[in-house]
Amino acid sequence: MKLIVNGEAYEAKQFESVTALLEEMGIGGRPVVVVLNDDVIPASSRSTCWLREGDCVELFRLVGGG
Repeated sequence: MKLIVNGEAYEAKQFESVTALLEEMGIGGRPVVVVLNDDVIPASSRSTCWLREGDCVELFRLVGGG
């Protein structure tokens, strides 16, 4: 499935959920903000939020500091 992830073309191996995409990308379980087609996807909804061909996904990692 073809997606746009952080502004670049990405070929996902599965037609799955946001959670599956994060696992496939090696960032599952890490604190990250997911924006799917301009909508923020809460962590509690990622396993039931299905991806479709051409979706635009933006991932933002949370960074602490001071």
